[in-house]
Amino acid sequence: MTEALSTANMKGILTDVTLCIGCERCVEGCTQVNKLPDELPKKRLYLGDGLSGRRLTTILRIPGTRETVRKHCLHCLEPACAAACLVGAFTKRPDGPVVYDASKCIGCRYCMLACPFNIPRYEWESLLPYVRKCKMNEECRVEGGMPVCVSACPTGATIFGNRDDLIKEARRRFKAKPGKYLEHIYGEHEFGGTSVLFISDVPIGKLLGFPAEDELQKIAQPNLAESSIPRMNEPWVKFTPVWAAGIFTGLWGVWLLRRRSLLMKGGPADHGPHGAAPAPVTAGIDQVCQEKPSRPDEAGGK
Repeated sequence: MTEALSTANMKGILTDVTLCIGCERCVEGCTQVNKLPDELPKKRLYLGDGLSGRRLTTILRIPGTRETVRKHCLHCLEPACAAACLVGAFTKRPDGPVVYDASKCIGCRYCMLACPFNIPRYEWESLLPYVRKCKMNEECRVEGGMPVCVSACPTGATIFGNRDDLIKEARRRFKAKPGKYLEHIYGEHEFGGTSVLFISDVPIGKLLGFPAEDELQKIAQPNLAESSIPRMNEPWVKFTPVWAAGIFTGLWGVWLLRRRSLLMKGGPADHGPHGAAPAPVTAGIDQVCQEKPSRPDEAGGK
């Protein structure tokens, strides 16, 4: 059963797009702390957003503007990747990060299909490939407890702290500079909420994968504006055993009625393949011995 974690002690990241200068210091810091190659991945290995098994955070240009925004794992409050994982390789920690245990991974890549933001990537060039994504845990923290990407930002475009406090800070900025921002906190509610939040003066939802209300109406899923995918799928998963039992019972009932009908018509009770030829009837040894051998003249011989 899907249970939402309390956000009281949950950490997160708030990115202010108006302060991002596209310097890629965050990308450089992430690359160094995770010991990733410096070079960009080959184009055939990623979806055009710069993320891959060797690049866990990237800077995107916002279409129609000169502004940039960072893209990385959003660490959903109720992650679809964790719900889809068959072996529990993904888990959501109470303090915020969605962590990945490579020792449990079987390489099915269901997490890549389930993530609504297309974040998890596969190490296609590795002989022993794993899924890779932003960690936001102790492995990428620097002195002071901040993630290295946040610490490396020269303009303070990204800040780290308690998720509830970050939401209050975002609203404080809206109030302090009315008209500067779109008064919407990306990640506060979409898909059940995320630990990584964004505020911006231009629309960034389509670029980062946050659905607009009209898009959700088109696919008849308006609840995704505030509900997570695992929570919406929960009733279907919950009653799967009941439906399976119903289907089995129905098929057994059809077989029973068909068998009863055949018996009433005097047909064979055998349940072999439909249209199969009946088994050949062979003569017993007593019957063969009682038959008289035919003479040559009776058979037309000389």
